[in-house]
Amino acid sequence: MIKNSITLFLLFFTPFLYSQVPISDIRANNPNGVPLDTGQVVTVTGVVTSSTQFGTAGAASIQDNTAGVCVYGDPFPTSVNIGDSVTVTAVLTQYNGLAELDFRRAGASLDIISSGNVVDPEVITINDILTQEWNGVEIYEGKLIRLNNVTISGTGNFASGTNYPITDATGTSEIRIDNDVTSIIGTPVPSGEVDIIGILEQYDNSPPYSSGYQLLPRFIGDIVDDGAPLILNPVFASDIDTSSFTIYFNTARNGNSQVKYGLTPALEMDSVVINDDTTFHAVPVTGLQPSTLYYFKAVSDNSVGRSESSLQNVTTASNDTSIGSMNVYFNFPVDTTVAIPGNSAHGSRDFKALLIHRINEADYSIDLALYSFFGMQDVADALILAKNRGVKVRVVYDSRNIQNSMQALLNAGILMSQRPSNLSGIMHNKFFIFDARDTITSNDWLWTGSWNVTSTELNWKNNVVEINDPTITQAYQTEFEEMWGSDNDIPNPANAKFGSQKADNTPHYFNIGGRDVQLYFSPSDGTTSKIINTVNTADQSIYMGLYVFTRNDIEAAIHSRYNSGVTDIKGVIDQINASGSEFQNLSAYADMWENPSPTLHHKYGIVDPSAPASLPYVITGSHNWSSAAENDNDENTLIIQDFNIANQYMQEFKQRYNDAGGTGIFIVPTSVKDQNLNTVNYTLYQNYPNPFNPITTIRFQVPVTEKVELKVYDMLGREVMTLFDRVAPAGVVDVDFNAGNLASGIYVYRIRAGDFISAKKLMLLK
Repeated sequence: MIKNSITLFLLFFTPFLYSQVPISDIRANNPNGVPLDTGQVVTVTGVVTSSTQFGTAGAASIQDNTAGVCVYGDPFPTSVNIGDSVTVTAVLTQYNGLAELDFRRAGASLDIISSGNVVDPEVITINDILTQEWNGVEIYEGKLIRLNNVTISGTGNFASGTNYPITDATGTSEIRIDNDVTSIIGTPVPSGEVDIIGILEQYDNSPPYSSGYQLLPRFIGDIVDDGAPLILNPVFASDIDTSSFTIYFNTARNGNSQVKYGLTPALEMDSVVINDDTTFHAVPVTGLQPSTLYYFKAVSDNSVGRSESSLQNVTTASNDTSIGSMNVYFNFPVDTTVAIPGNSAHGSRDFKALLIHRINEADYSIDLALYSFFGMQDVADALILAKNRGVKVRVVYDSRNIQNSMQALLNAGILMSQRPSNLSGIMHNKFFIFDARDTITSNDWLWTGSWNVTSTELNWKNNVVEINDPTITQAYQTEFEEMWGSDNDIPNPANAKFGSQKADNTPHYFNIGGRDVQLYFSPSDGTTSKIINTVNTADQSIYMGLYVFTRNDIEAAIHSRYNSGVTDIKGVIDQINASGSEFQNLSAYADMWENPSPTLHHKYGIVDPSAPASLPYVITGSHNWSSAAENDNDENTLIIQDFNIANQYMQEFKQRYNDAGGTGIFIVPTSVKDQNLNTVNYTLYQNYPNPFNPITTIRFQVPVTEKVELKVYDMLGREVMTLFDRVAPAGVVDVDFNAGNLASGIYVYRIRAGDFISAKKLMLLK
């Protein structure tokens, strides 16, 4: 029932204004299951029951007191909210049995009448769905409905874009977890009876369209159990040190806070219980051993029942204070104007020389998993020399034809496990594990990133991360040996697992040198949902340097943050015309650029790099933001929460962004640790580069948060451009200046901040 007297008045007493009809009038089908008014322009009024929950360009839905209907196409979903009363004019169509108003066609219009209306879902049974008059008025299709006491057939966690059979006492149908419903994706499939709320849709690809009904829940709250707390994803470990960690999670309903944990999946150690009645839970687990893998489950009880998370694990930090180094390298120039003092990124580095140095340092073992290895005879020679001096070398390789550098290893007697060619996807990793097989923990190093070890990619834009920590190398070794097929020197093809054969069997949470780090392998670990979880933490900014971006669920998460006020969203993407590319969708609200030659091969995202209090994150590794990476390929992804690492990636991103033609504002982060920044008062720095053509960066610093004005003038004192006119945070701000439409010459830039006024000259040479 729709609860709003104003809405009811509009629904039934204003047809002369819109020539509208009840929604049920447009829902009548012919004997082939096709709406009678297909192709006609119709006008209806109803209350929005879903908006962007199924994507920004997907099917939203409205309903009145007679029926419901889906409204397909941007900008309708992004223009309305659940509870809006709206009048819609559009062409009536059908898609695989689902009646839709096509908002993309010419003549479509929208009038928002009121907001805050409430639609109660209609309680029906599965039999009611199955016995609808598909050749008459499908009274439930397009409506918000509720099915009570339903069992969902499935185990583990909900996957995106997946249908699950559901059963009640009257029959069997299915629910669909849409790619964009990020609050459900990755949460445990309930094992008992639940109630499910959602929009009833249909996908039947042949007339008379009499089957294929699907119930689409909009968010996690649409899956309702008996009143137990209902633990929501993500459940994550943080504040990890040598003897403790804290588990954070939320529940849909109040309950207490518990963590069950142990050294095995049996969770044989004591439970930690905090008897506060809350939906936000933080449970510290103490008294642990360093460098140790612990399994855990989040648990919450209330008077109705208990909810438990899926089994997860975490590794405590090493107590060796000599380790924990993390080195980030980029093989193209970076922009150090946005560097925290003492934190300049390592740009223009020679990856081949760095890798050979690491190989030459190995004492006991080297495990490498490579998608591609050619034109790198020096690297192959270093690996062969390592083998000849007694280092144990093992190789995992893609199913491709053997390339020349890989063949050199095989010719030298180095053994290989190769991905079977009959599996979907590729072995896309590019990681090395050094000395993780000996008993010495301080010499363990990991090498990973976006760089395929080839001569071609030395000339592509890539990044590499080196980590000196035994807890992360052990996790990578577990993944390696799953693909190797054994834990010894001899590969076992019969036991080797790749792609969809693999299990989620590695720890995911680490503390490395004081940094919280997450690690996920694809396709077993649901990496896309972890990327989305990280995007959802954004408070101020999201930056992306990506080879390809085709996942609409990640784009929907970014768009959701934009709608929540995160407007500093910038990206540089290489393959903007790839099938399913999200570049155009992102460009509608974000500052997006196509990468100029040479190829940008990064797969990184940066969240809040200028806001230490918002916990800056970097997402990096081999995992493209694509369905192939999520569902088929062997990949690895690191999510690093660290102020300095995020700043280094921001230096790399700003250079790529400027190279692509982007000009924007970048805030250099400050924290209480940066005492040297706080000793400087008002300062206007000389632009860099200078002379320039046509982009340069102007840096200023203010000691307090205040209104700042930065303008450019010609030598006659005429204003030619305003670069900054808003409140600036205390600290350093970089402002890009694109003088592409100005003539060569000398110009003056001037800052005004409170009583502080300063000016400097810059030179444009074209």
